[in-house]
Amino acid sequence: MRAAVITETNTPWELREIPDPEPGPGQVLIRMRASGMCFSDVLVHRGQWPVRLPVVAGHEPVGEIVEVGPGVTALRVGDRVGVSWLQHGDGRCAECLSGRPLRCPNGQTWMNLGGGNAELMLAWESGCTLLPEGISWLDGSAAFCAGFTTMSGLRSADPKPGERVCVLGVGGLGHMAVQFASALGLETIVLTNSPDKVAYARTLGAADGILAGDDPGRALADAGGADIVLATTTSAAQVSSVLSGLRYAGRLVTMGVTGPLTFGDLTTLLFKQCSIRGATHNSRADLVEALDLIAAGKVTPRIEAYPFEKINDVRERVEQGSVRYRAAIEFD
Repeated sequence: MRAAVITETNTPWELREIPDPEPGPGQVLIRMRASGMCFSDVLVHRGQWPVRLPVVAGHEPVGEIVEVGPGVTALRVGDRVGVSWLQHGDGRCAECLSGRPLRCPNGQTWMNLGGGNAELMLAWESGCTLLPEGISWLDGSAAFCAGFTTMSGLRSADPKPGERVCVLGVGGLGHMAVQFASALGLETIVLTNSPDKVAYARTLGAADGILAGDDPGRALADAGGADIVLATTTSAAQVSSVLSGLRYAGRLVTMGVTGPLTFGDLTTLLFKQCSIRGATHNSRADLVEALDLIAAGKVTPRIEAYPFEKINDVRERVEQGSVRYRAAIEFD
């Protein structure tokens, strides 16, 4: 099979032919149809993930099962599936025994078996999720990272009917968070530093767009505040400063920060009884809900699609921040 192999950090990925993998007990072999790419792939490229090289990356894979290993019971050849980051727990730790295998400290991921940037991918049956009818390969790939993360963030905030949601940042995560919150009938506004995205947010279903300026918290408070802030930006400074824009008992959920959060004034937490939460791929139920909303046409990921041969160009665009929302590789 053809695969994009990372042999050294900070060097172009090598497009080479490697042996086809064979599924072992409890595993399936998937022919890739699309493989999404995000900044986590850039971190792998830079050597900032604990990955043993050489490795095939790609944690937003979707495709068709072509072979099943011994002991596979639920999946069949021909099934359309995607694969989650964490695929398989050890079954023995406290998290697995408590029914939370996604939190297993010894879990198996694409880093153990190889990711989706290849014509074929090996995966644990337990890490696969069936794609709903009507969802395209490209849209499905976006659900397994951006969709999963933002829906988990929204569900972690425990939104109530009538509450107001503010999405901080309208990028690869934020443009989906806006659509999910709107699709669930929540009043949704956007806080951004990009004037062009203020208007664009309304096309995504937002009721309003607000320029964050130098003080996002003040800008949000002046616009009436929010019960929930879904922070999808990578700017720790913006996330730290938006806290003051929360309403009483508000929840700040951060999903994209890559630096330390520093809160100079915690009176908002004390006197408004607000909380700060983190979210990533929390529960498979969040992923399934995201997939269903996309399949129903209520949420549409904005995706730049490229052929497999352009994978290094795609990685460079992601690293430079040139991708407007999401990027993905399509296979022939």
